[in-house]
Amino acid sequence: MALGQYAAGTTIVIIVMFNAILGAIQEHGAGAALDALKALQVTNAKVIRDGVEQTIEGTDVVPGDLTLLQTGDSAVGDIRLIEVQDLEANEASLTGESEPVRKIVYQNYADLKDTEITHSSSADANSKSGNDEEKLTLTNVVYMGTEITNGRGRGIVIHTGMGTKIGHLAEKLKSVDSGQSPLKAKLALLGMRLGMASVFISAVIFVIGVSTGRGADKTSSDPIWLQMLLVAVSLTVAAVPEGLPVCVTMSLAIGMRHMTEKKALVRKLASVETLGSTSIICTDKTGTLTCGKMTTVQLWHFGQAYRVTGQGYSPDGIIYPIGEDSWDGEEEKNAIAFEQVKQERKLHPILTAFVLCSDATVELEEVDTETDRGEEDTRREWVGAGNMTERALVVAARKLGIERKALLTSYKERLQNPFSSKRKMMSVVVERLDEAKEPISNPDSTSAVPGVTGGAFSMISADSKFIAITKGAPNRVIERCSHALVDGDVVVMTDEARKQAIGQVNRLSSQALRVLAVGIRGYEQLLEDMSFEVVERDLIFLGLNASMDPERPEVIPAIARASHAGVDTVMITGDYLATAKAIAENIGLLVKGADNSKRVIDCKELRSLGANITKVSEMMEGKLKNTREERVTTISTFEKKRLQDQLQKLYAHVDEITARTKVYARAEPFDKITIVESYKRQGHVVCMTGDGVNDAAALQGANIGVAMGSGTEVAKGAADMVLLDDSFATIVGAIEEGRKIYSNITKFVFFLLSTNVAEVLVILIAMLAGMQSPLSPIQILWLNLCTDGAPAVALALEHAEPGIMDEGPRPLSEPVLDKVQLTGIAIQTIVQTSLCLYIYVQGLLWHTGVWNGQNPDNTDKENTDGIRKAQTMVIYLIVFLELLRAYTSRALRASLFSMGVFSNKNVQYAVLFSIIFTLLVGNVPGLKEAFGMRSLEVREWGLVLGLTPICAIVDELTKCVYRTSGFGQRPKAVNMNVGYVPMLRETA
Repeated sequence: MALGQYAAGTTIVIIVMFNAILGAIQEHGAGAALDALKALQVTNAKVIRDGVEQTIEGTDVVPGDLTLLQTGDSAVGDIRLIEVQDLEANEASLTGESEPVRKIVYQNYADLKDTEITHSSSADANSKSGNDEEKLTLTNVVYMGTEITNGRGRGIVIHTGMGTKIGHLAEKLKSVDSGQSPLKAKLALLGMRLGMASVFISAVIFVIGVSTGRGADKTSSDPIWLQMLLVAVSLTVAAVPEGLPVCVTMSLAIGMRHMTEKKALVRKLASVETLGSTSIICTDKTGTLTCGKMTTVQLWHFGQAYRVTGQGYSPDGIIYPIGEDSWDGEEEKNAIAFEQVKQERKLHPILTAFVLCSDATVELEEVDTETDRGEEDTRREWVGAGNMTERALVVAARKLGIERKALLTSYKERLQNPFSSKRKMMSVVVERLDEAKEPISNPDSTSAVPGVTGGAFSMISADSKFIAITKGAPNRVIERCSHALVDGDVVVMTDEARKQAIGQVNRLSSQALRVLAVGIRGYEQLLEDMSFEVVERDLIFLGLNASMDPERPEVIPAIARASHAGVDTVMITGDYLATAKAIAENIGLLVKGADNSKRVIDCKELRSLGANITKVSEMMEGKLKNTREERVTTISTFEKKRLQDQLQKLYAHVDEITARTKVYARAEPFDKITIVESYKRQGHVVCMTGDGVNDAAALQGANIGVAMGSGTEVAKGAADMVLLDDSFATIVGAIEEGRKIYSNITKFVFFLLSTNVAEVLVILIAMLAGMQSPLSPIQILWLNLCTDGAPAVALALEHAEPGIMDEGPRPLSEPVLDKVQLTGIAIQTIVQTSLCLYIYVQGLLWHTGVWNGQNPDNTDKENTDGIRKAQTMVIYLIVFLELLRAYTSRALRASLFSMGVFSNKNVQYAVLFSIIFTLLVGNVPGLKEAFGMRSLEVREWGLVLGLTPICAIVDELTKCVYRTSGFGQRPKAVNMNVGYVPMLRETA
């Protein structure tokens, strides 16, 4: 017996070690992949030390370094600016706003506090601004991790590392708790209950055996109490399946591997399952729901509006008229209209002016990438530099064959009046280099247009060698225009025409489009004063450009699919209310045209509630904070009760707001924490997506945090999962994978428990009836390893059942075993226990002559040999019953035949493995004796094989009843989003 126990124990240890090694390898692989991502993102900096300009690694920069910044650089610290030239920084990672922030130099620093985060980024050119607006960043500081999108400058590094704004946010993460995953909590509860029940039953069996002598092996030299102790301990092991941890880890690890193959890097095993429980996704807008690349979508000049197709920086796309008589939506006719647009050249003045009044570039470059097999590769990709909105202008012009490089052979910029947030415009003065011929061509495009006499600005007299071009906020430009270009002629801009132009601006702005206007005027020669006060007036109005950061193509179907699965999606963004609302309508989060006032909120209201919650919580803890000190006081019980009531009212107010809100605008970093905590209080499993530093605390506070691979290191470090392709759709795929994993876990829990409970009941009933235990301790251990090992692991590899995304998310209160599984366990336990007792009694009758195996006419050895044969019959029956049930347990409701009997190859391997090893143990000399088994005759084999299919048949009949009656059917998913209504944007 000792040898057998050592063999079984060794096998258990091997399985547990395999489990631990597999989990460690998977988590190490995730960590290594993250390290590889970090290695690819090493940032260098240009500094001036001892009067010498040098390039050093960002980690070597220290406070006090004089740093040089230019377009394309990423700040390696918080840098206070001392000199700028049209400098703009993309602070989306901090503020959530997609528009770059224009930076300035303060001349007087006496009243500034460098470490305060109380200043504002620039507002949209055509948005209202006020002194009461909440401020996020200083306009004279470039922050660590932000990208320079335009211009150049110099600055002094004032903070590095944890002293930066990013560092302060990272420190906040230490106090955020994401909580225990639903699976861990439920399995812990199940394990505790099983453990308590098994200990109780084992104690009962021990007492019965010791007091009555029932169940003891009379041929053994061990005392009865020791034999009963071994049986009791073995039953305790049997009741709590040791195969469960192996199967859980296998399921999660394999799910992790599948997610990695789908470009989702899971950093924690339990995160895969938690995704399957997700009931709400809180997502940022910029770069997550949208592409993060401004794109021109409409153009307008007097008399006509145009649709511009295509996304990103690729020049692929067409431009065609829209309106009552347009063919909007008919691709073939649109292509014909595009050819007509190119021939008419009515858009050339607008786009040429926009390109010449821009500094952005978009070029085709070779970019390092990685294949699906993980191999390094390169591909040609359009890469932009400079202001994000100006990049959109350059790309739109290229679609008509207008190239900036070609234009610069005919025009030379002579001076520039930079953009000012006060006047919301910029202007340039260009000189005509070739009045007779203006080459406008794109060597890489089939849409090249040959040069024509007079060029794009033929409406201006040839005597005007210099052309001033002004672009900016449409209202400001229009009010400075005295004339307009209409059908190729310059006419006086009447009040009616001005009103018409403003109406178009309002139409486009209402669609959350960023609108720019452009106007020109000619000069025969440069004046002594060419300042903006002189240049930006008496303009000829050319037209409007409307651009936006478009939604990702996969976002609309992904949101619809999540909604179909009962997973709500809410958008949290730093953008203004109107912009956020329009984007939400475009992607189906809100119904376009409906009253969405209650479903869209400016976070200012939520922010004050969150601040009050923090204040009351600190008061309850006895902490009173002011600007000078923090001291701890003792508060009375009455005061604590009053504060508790106040806190509950604040919670209720916040929860009422979040329960109805779909879009959160003007959100600051810690508003997201307030939102996430509110959803968790309401019982949601919250998935938070994001890519910026401003998302990091909420990522860690959510049940599952999902960061973008292109996001900041702080966000990736706080997240549970990193999307390597930044695709929102990958999250929905992860939710499906998580649901599949949880379903598989419940399948093998159902499979394991029905067998183990039957084993306990067989032994308990047999001993109460006065029989020796049908299973010895070593046989119990072997059965657990044989039936709880390979077959259960094979179930962990099962494919998702059909319709898994048609059901709503599991409630957090739902246990691992629902009423369907508990009913199935009860039925299988009764059937299996009855079959085992029947075959045991029949075996005893055949080999001892009496039903209880205690025939006084036989010697103890004869009775013991008979009992061994009966036990062997029980062992074979249990193994074969469970191996056949491994097939039917692949689905809890669907028929085995509908899934394909042999569609899961892992089950075939597991069944074959278990049968071979069971036959070896029962027939190989040495092993057979160690495990207390005997060889069976034809009669015994006939009975065992005859009873084998019964449990599987009962299981299939039970599932048929479930399907017919609808018993235990989880309700279909309710579409939680207001509406999935993909619409084209409004036309003119």
